[in-house]
Amino acid sequence: MEQQIFADGIGRIAIIDGIVRLDLVTHSATENGADGKPRLVLTSRVVMGTDQFLRAAEKIVEAARMIVEQRQPRTPATPAPVQSNRPQAVPPEFKRESVRPEPPPEPPKRPFP
Repeated sequence: MEQQIFADGIGRIAIIDGIVRLDLVTHSATENGADGKPRLVLTSRVVMGTDQFLRAAEKIVEAARMIVEQRQPRTPATPAPVQSNRPQAVPPEFKRESVRPEPPPEPPKRPFP
């Protein structure tokens, strides 16, 4: 049998030296936060290179679009969307350029007295 990992969500995402670390979290059965609700605790970590992460992000976006389409009510005049195996374009927020931090602004130039 294949191993399955359950997660209530993704906690922290860290990118260190070209490696992406996704912390998977679940609600604790024994620990509560200050608000009295179950605290989120780290249960697993997914580690992958940036290129693999970008490919995974494309698949996640594709799945999210399918979920949104399935939730929308259809009228008889609205045909069901055609499923395609073609990869979708990567949204701008997942493109490699958006992962890089912006350079710090240059200090203002002072005129000489």
